[in-house]
Order: sequence, then structure tokens, then C-alpha cells
Amino acid sequence: MFNRLTNYWYNRETEPEPTPEERAAEVRQRRLQQFQQGSAPDTPVEDAESLETETSPDEETSCTYKETTAADEAASTETDTEIAASSTRTDSVMTDKENLDVRGETPSSSVVVESEPRVVGSAVVTTIDPASLEEDNPWGEWEETVPSVQSTATKVDEGRTISLTISRVFCVAVNTEEQPSCQPRLLTMLLDTASSTDTLSIDILDEVLFERLSMSAADLRECQIEIGGSVNCPIEPLIVPYLAGCIRRCDFELKDNKSQQHVVVDTLKKCRSAAVRMIGIVLLSNDSWSPQDPAQQIVESLISGSESSLYDSDTSFIFTSQILSEIMKQDSVSAEDLTTMLRPVVACLTRKTTMCSLISTPLTVSILNALNLLVANKNVAKIVPDLPGWLPANPDNGAAYHNTFLGRFLGCSTIRRDMMMSDLNRYVSPYFNRSTVINQDISQHSSSQYQQMLDTIQTLTSKFFYHLIKSEAKDRTLQWIVSCLDANRNKAKLVASFITSSGASDGFMLNLAGVLLKLSIPFLGPMNNKLCTIDVRFCGPQSRSLFPQTTEDKILDKIDGTEISKEDLISLGIPDSFNFISTCFYLTHRALQLAYVSPFDKYRRLMKSLMETQRLVQDMGSHPFNIDGQIRERFETQFVEQLEVKTHLLHPDMIGHVLLFYSSSANWLSHISTDCDSVTVSDMKSSLIPSCTPSRTLAMVPNYFVSAFCQFLINIRYFAESSLENFVSENLDHVITFLVLFCSPTWVPNPHTRAELVEALTVFIPNERSQSSVSTTNRETALCMNSMAREKLGSALIRLFVDIEHTAQFEHKFQYRFHIFELLQYIWPKHSFKVSELSLEVRGHEEDTTVLFTRFVKLLLNDANFLLDEALHNLEEIKKLQLEQEDLETWNALDQNVRQNKLKTLADLKRMCTSHNILSYETVNCLRYMTGRFDGMSEEAHKNVTYAFVTPLLVDTLVTMLNYYLKELVGDSQTKYKVRNLDEVKFYPGKLLQSIVHIYINLKEESSFVSAIPRDGRSYHPALFKDTAAKIRKLYVPEDVIADLLKVSNLAERAVTSQEDEELLTDRAPSNYLDPILGTLMTEPVLLPSSNVVVDRSVIAKHLLSDPIDPFNRQPLQMADVVPQTELKDEINTWKEIQLNKIQEERD
Repeated sequence: MFNRLTNYWYNRETEPEPTPEERAAEVRQRRLQQFQQGSAPDTPVEDAESLETETSPDEETSCTYKETTAADEAASTETDTEIAASSTRTDSVMTDKENLDVRGETPSSSVVVESEPRVVGSAVVTTIDPASLEEDNPWGEWEETVPSVQSTATKVDEGRTISLTISRVFCVAVNTEEQPSCQPRLLTMLLDTASSTDTLSIDILDEVLFERLSMSAADLRECQIEIGGSVNCPIEPLIVPYLAGCIRRCDFELKDNKSQQHVVVDTLKKCRSAAVRMIGIVLLSNDSWSPQDPAQQIVESLISGSESSLYDSDTSFIFTSQILSEIMKQDSVSAEDLTTMLRPVVACLTRKTTMCSLISTPLTVSILNALNLLVANKNVAKIVPDLPGWLPANPDNGAAYHNTFLGRFLGCSTIRRDMMMSDLNRYVSPYFNRSTVINQDISQHSSSQYQQMLDTIQTLTSKFFYHLIKSEAKDRTLQWIVSCLDANRNKAKLVASFITSSGASDGFMLNLAGVLLKLSIPFLGPMNNKLCTIDVRFCGPQSRSLFPQTTEDKILDKIDGTEISKEDLISLGIPDSFNFISTCFYLTHRALQLAYVSPFDKYRRLMKSLMETQRLVQDMGSHPFNIDGQIRERFETQFVEQLEVKTHLLHPDMIGHVLLFYSSSANWLSHISTDCDSVTVSDMKSSLIPSCTPSRTLAMVPNYFVSAFCQFLINIRYFAESSLENFVSENLDHVITFLVLFCSPTWVPNPHTRAELVEALTVFIPNERSQSSVSTTNRETALCMNSMAREKLGSALIRLFVDIEHTAQFEHKFQYRFHIFELLQYIWPKHSFKVSELSLEVRGHEEDTTVLFTRFVKLLLNDANFLLDEALHNLEEIKKLQLEQEDLETWNALDQNVRQNKLKTLADLKRMCTSHNILSYETVNCLRYMTGRFDGMSEEAHKNVTYAFVTPLLVDTLVTMLNYYLKELVGDSQTKYKVRNLDEVKFYPGKLLQSIVHIYINLKEESSFVSAIPRDGRSYHPALFKDTAAKIRKLYVPEDVIADLLKVSNLAERAVTSQEDEELLTDRAPSNYLDPILGTLMTEPVLLPSSNVVVDRSVIAKHLLSDPIDPFNRQPLQMADVVPQTELKDEINTWKEIQLNKIQEERD
């Protein structure tokens, strides 16, 4: 039937016809004559008042026109151009109307009715009050007085019943004699049909509809018949609203027909089917109905939930979507016809995406709902990539993707596209106003509302992507995502956050990541075995995936020092294609990397600026809102900007999805790295058994899988800590296992990446400097209970501390080590026994500079020396400048430029001093707790650790440092460092002094340490420890600590005698007994093979620790190369014994 009607229409169109002007003149003349006679052709005229009335629908009242004036009704002609204009009219103002009603609402003041009766032919028409029509009943108040259908049916035969039913439904007539009795209404006289029959029937129903739909507005006015009185709505000239109204009338009668008369019910069903079918035919030949645009009319009805629609809820989304669903389900509609039919509708919807924004959320949601309705059909979905606006003109321009119709949905955000740092110009936000700045409750409520809108748009957009991916448009849809990500690859660089034109907006990228996260939900969960289908070769060499081949770093490049070649990876196979889970997994990782770098950087800078403004206001002794002028404007601007970014960036639901995705990815990475060269994981629920070496498949995993994850955890710790604390403990365990496992240099050779992993691990421990009130109980428990952390974390931290010495930039080195100190201090009381195993290696290899723990202690002492020295030096310089400022007469006499330069120098000194003070205290504190003994630590483990700090190679360096800074903090020099406001530069001398004191006490049982104290001639003097005891007593240090310090003092005094003997021996010793480098008596002489020079083993060992070359000829040298001089050693010992006896005799 559908094809037959389609052919009928096209054949009808090809028949030669008179011009529109000729046809219109002929029709108007004929119909004018007929109506002047008061009858249709060959039909006698009867008095309209004698016609019976019966229940009927509310005309063709879909109320398409919002306003109809008396002049419009009286006009004799109306051009088809006006119809087309009215069908495309939209309002630009959006409201929050979201609940769409299937029932229509009668316009309250849209019609001007006549106050006096009018005469049309022989029918008298009276006015009707629109208020008398009930909203839920198209027949209004006449229903009670209208005879039932059954009583009418008894007066006419079945053919007349069918004719009257068709007339009621379609508001048409072929004669003026038999008209359905009903409330006042307008009918359209079908003159062409009336010329051949005076009765409507199902057989000619399609021809009746074609004639009715082909009539222009002028034709409709000339052929209208008023029945029962004046009518408050004009005949509907637009095709789709007219047919929708017919369907509505059928639905109402089928629902409320009291008699359930078979012939009426059957006729209504056939009428409804014909109307639905006709909408499909009209859409199939959309261009043939010009100047009307049925596709545009469908779109207007689909988005009728917003004020931009021309229609009311008679043709609302729910009702229209039901009609379209019926059309798409018809067996008679071929796939090709369906595509042709709905292409203009989809195209029209995509054009309307230019109006989408977060402010116009109702319209955006309506458009997305309409698109999802259509593309749920795979035949419709496949045409979407062929529509204009699918790809930007320049696909390599990341910002251009905003102008695609997909990009317009992704561009909905509270983050300004051109947002830069705050300035003094007042910014008027479209989302938050003055009240949100003042009232925290209002701002939080507004933020929550926008977050709900964002989530709704993301959900519907992800559904749209899902429908496209499930169709033949899959490859082109995925390619769109890949092209968009590749065009915005610079978003991964921090510098991109300063360049607004470098790519898509931050909000765009966050939405794209959110859409991909929602598509990933089916396979998320660390124990979800769907992760087993992910193929690690997706980014491998010569991969046939959609990803462009790049030179980005991979997690692993070497195994046991041997580089992994491309050929090694190619030998694992090159699949022809990858499943959707693999593709979605990699795309989501890439999107998350690009989405969060820039907005987190902007948010951090906004918060910093906001805090600086707050401090400025506090210094002025007021509240930001009580200050007028420029400062207040700056504060309000900064506050609103950070609120806009926070609303989208810290959306709690999305953060939860990201954490779930990364925890799933963490478990997958842990398994894939331990499965020997397997390209997929066998079982995500299996226990993790790390091997000695990782799988070479890690060489195909991009490094940003790790780095982006770490950066996200770090940022969440500062800005949304509650989301992290409330995350599922079991998932946190998988995250910790991954972080610790990949801290190993075997798994991740790059020390910078491992430093990021360590910093990420700090989110699981308390932060003493943080002012956050969020508990860390859940995270701490997860870290303490994790078996991987207990076994491997301590050694991984020690290894990283050593590795970054020569691979990190100077300033980064201390930043990395700061986070190592944080973790070491936390785990030391719990896992110190594991670190003691590392220190055990020192015994028997005291002079071996390659021993890991020896290198660690040496670097730790070097850092402490450097940082303390820099900090004290900066404090001294700050003190000098502050004294200059106090001399007002001299200060004011200086040139203004000189004063400004001095103030700038002072600010720079304070900044550097603050950094050095924080780092120096953490370094000294590390020495304190690592040399101490905690509950549960065995005596043997403690001895192993402390011995590593006092080997001949290190003990003098340690003692010299401690003695010097002890003297500086308690001696006469301490006044040099008393600057104004010590807290400003984070200098706490009492706290630092106590840490140094505890190091002395912790090592007092080591004889080599005690004997080295008096050897330091630069800083040690007998009263040093007594002065220190007096100083710390004022700090309310426990007396037992003071007593232990005095024990150290007594032990040092006893060692003075031994030191004097050593000095006498050195003075009397022959030159060949003395070390040529330091001039001290050798205890274990060794020969340097390349220079043939004999030196003391301890001296050359210290030298090689920092510089592995022979000091006499600059040739490479290691401790294993030196040759012990046993005979010379015995000779020196014999001589030494004789000399000591002589010295004792002389003393006696």
C-alpha cells in the first residue's frame, strides 16, 4: 500500500498541470460560484440550523499560529510564502519548561472573534468563548448534550456512518447536506472529490488526503464551511500539524467511544493508519511540498517542549515520536525509503544545534531526544556522517570541532571558552550573579543545578554516539573522535592552558571525556572480565587501529638493559582490527589525558589569585564584600570564574566515573605487565604474581596511561578529596598495587614517571600542611593493608631517591625527594624492617660506593648540608635588608628604583628561603626517624640501619654537618637568623634543633660516631652539648631527652684523649705512612693501579663516592680495582703500637 501511494504521488506529480496562477483562478472562480449558491455540485442546500449535532474533536486545532488577527481571517488571499515563514519561525528565548504534555492547550488570547453572528451561505455562525473548551477533551462542554454515536448510527446506514466518521476525523466534506453534528467547527470542501462522489469512504481515503494536503491557504479559506456557529481557530494550513491533529482525534474517539460500534472503530483505525502513512509519504517527497517543509514541521513538533517551538503540546515530542516510531516500524517501508524520508528531518535537527548551550538546556535536551529517537534506527543512523557539519572545514584545527553539530553538544559548559586569568574588568557571568558570590548556599545550589544539566546533556550525547556506533556509521564516528583528539593533542601540554586558540575549550574536552566514560561503563570495574578483551597491541607498531602512529613515549623501552625493538613487538602479531572495548578503552585514556591538564592548571591559578586577594583584604582588616572599588570587583570576578570552572571540573559524578575507570585500568595494567608476553589478560579476578621482569607488551602502552592517572589523583587530593576518600576500598587496593608495582625501575625505567607515581601515593597518607577536614582513614587503611606496599614500597623509594640524582633537573630533584620523605616518614614505623634489609648489604661492603643504601645515605647528607646552608644564608641576607628598612632616614634617602630593586630582592629571598627551610627540615627529619627505633623494630634491624650511617665512608660527613648546624642554632650566630615573622619563611629553629638532637641520641651507641664528634675541629667544643641542653630545656623538651644528650657529651669528651693520640701519631709518622690526599696516618693502605700511588682505603673510598676517577691521573677507577698493601699495613700497625706505648710513658 505504501509503495502504491508513493507511486500514485509521483505519477500525479508528473502529469501536466496548469500553472499555479491558472489553477488558483479557476478553482477560486468555481468555488465562489458554488458557495454563492449555497451548495456543493449537484447537492441540494439545507438549512444549517436543521443539522443534528454530535460529539466531534476540537477541529484541526493544533493551534499552529500563536496569534491570529481579525484582519488575517478576513483576508481573501494568503501567499504560500507566508505559510513557509510561519512553519520555520522560532523564538530565541528559552524557558525551563521541560514536561511535555500530549494534550493541547487552547490559546488564551490568540484569536479575535466577532461580537455579532456572521452568515456564510445559508448557515448562521455564532461566536464561541475559547474558555469554555476543556483542555483534556477536544469536544469541550458539548459532550454532555451530544447524542451518542449509537443513536446517530440507527438513523443512517453503514456507508453514511463511515463517511461521517471520516469527515469528523479529517475535517473535510464532499457535500453540504450530510455533515457530522458536532460543536462549532470548520470543514474543508473537497471540490475535486465532490465532483465524483458525495460520500467519503475508505477506498478513496488516500485521494481525499492528497487533495486536502495539496490545497494552499487561500484554497482552504475559500473552501471552508462553518458548521454549528463561529469557530475560534482557523483551518490548519500546515501539513504535519493537520495530520497530527487527525491522529489525535482518532485516538480520542477510539479511547472514549461508548458504543464500541464495530464499523466506527474499524473506520477510526483505518483513518489513523492512513494519517500516519501519509506523514511518511509527505516526508518521502519532502521537497515536492514547497513552499511548505514537512521535515521542518516535524522538527518543530519534536522540540515543542521549548519556547522556540511554534507548536503547543498537541504535537509534542511524545506524541510525534510515537508517530515516527510507527512509521519506522511499518513493514511496507523499505530501508531506502526510510532513509530518504528521515534524512531531511535529521538534517533539520542538526542545523538547529547552533542554538544549543547550557543556558538553553531544554532546547538542547529536546534536540538530543529527537536525534536519539531517529538514530535508534540503524538505517537512519548511517546517514548522519553524510550530513553537512559532520566534520569541520579544517579537521586539523582543534577549535573548529566546536562548529560541528556533534561539537555543539560537547561545547555546553559553565567554563568560558576564552577564559584566561582574572583581570580588573568586571565579568558578568551568564551562570552566576551577585547573589551567588555573597551567599554560599545559593551558589552551591546553582552549581548543583548546572551539574545536573551537564550530566543530562552528557548522557543524551553518549546515547547519540552509542546509536551511531551500533550502526554502519561506527567507523566514521570513531574516526571523528580520533580526529578530534588528535587535533587537540596540544591540550596535554601545560603551556596550552595559556593559549585559548590552541584547541577546543576545556569544557568541550571534559564533555568528550565524559561521553567516552559513559560508553565505557559496561566494562568498568577492576574485576570485570570484559577487560580481558582489551588488546594491548592497539598502540603497537604497525597497528591497524584508528589511532595515528605517534612517537609518544611508552611505559617500557628496555628489559634488563636490552632495548625492546619493533621487531620484537611485531612478532606478537598485528591484528586486522580491534574490538570496540579496546578502542573505547584507549580513546577514553587519551581523552582524559587531554581533558584535565588545562582546567586543573587554570583552577589552581584562579584559587591562588583568589587567596592572594583575600590576604590583601585581610591585611586591610576587612572583608572582601565590605570593600568598595577595584579590589571588590577583582574579588568578585575571581570568585565567579573559579565557581564556573569548579562546577564542571569537579562534577562529583564524573570524578567518580574517572576514578572507577582508572582503578579498572590499574588492575588491567598490573595483570598485563605480569602475564608473560600475553596480549590480553586471562582473568581479571586472578591473584597478581609479579615476575622478575615485566612483560614486553608494556612497550606498547603509552606512558600517559600512568602519568595522566597520577596527575588526576594528585589534583583530586587537593580539590576534591572527599571523592577520593569515599571511593570503594577494594578499588583503592587495586590502585595502590598498581602504583607500587610500577614504582620499580624494572617496570618503569623513567625516573620522572616513577616520581609521579610516588607523589600519587602520597594521596593515601595524611598531609600535615593541608587545611582539609576530610578524613584519610579509608585511604590509610588501604595503604597499610596492601601486601605489595609492605613488600616493595620502601626499597622502591630508596631506589628512586638515588636515581633522580643525575636524571632530574636540580630544582625538580628536591621536589621529587620531598614526596619521598613524606612516604618514608609514614611507612617507616610500619615497614622499616624491609628497608633494614637494604642496609644489611652495607656490612662487609662499607667502602663499596655502588651499594644502594650507602649511596642513599651519602646523597641524603649532601642534601641536608646544601639546603641548611642555603636556608641560613638566605635568612642572613633577609635580616640585613630588614635592618636597612628599619633605618627610615637612610631607607627614604635611597633612590626609588633602588628601593624597588631591594624590595624585589627581599621577596625573592623570602621565596627561596621558604623552599629551602621546608626541604631542609624534611631532610634532617628523615635522618632522625631513619636512625631511630620504633615499636616492633628489632634490635638487629635497628643496628643494621644505624651502622649504614656511621661507616668510615660517611661518619665524618655526618658529624661535621651535625656539629656545624648545632653550633649555628645555639651559639652566638643564632641572632643572625632572627628575621621578622619566622612563620612567613617557614623557619622553625626549635623544631629543627630537636631533630638534630635526636640524631645524636639515636647514634650514641655507635662508637665510630662518638669518636668522630671531637675530630671535627671547626665546630666542636666541650660546651657545645651543654649549651644545647640549656636551649632545648626552654622548649619544654622531656628531661630524658636532655639526659641522653648529656651522655653523648660525656662520651665525646672521653674520645678527645684518643683524638689527641691520633694527632701525635700523625706528627711522628714517616711520610710513607701518611695518606697523600689528607695527610692522615693510613690504617689500610691500598695501591691505585693506574697512578701507582698508595693511599688510605677510607680516603679513596670517600673520593670515589662522588667522583669515580683516580685523583692523580684522572683515569677511571673503582674500589674493586685498588690493590691492598698488606705488608705496609702490618708495618704501620707495628710502628703505631710502639709509638702509643711511648706516648703513654710520656704522659705518665
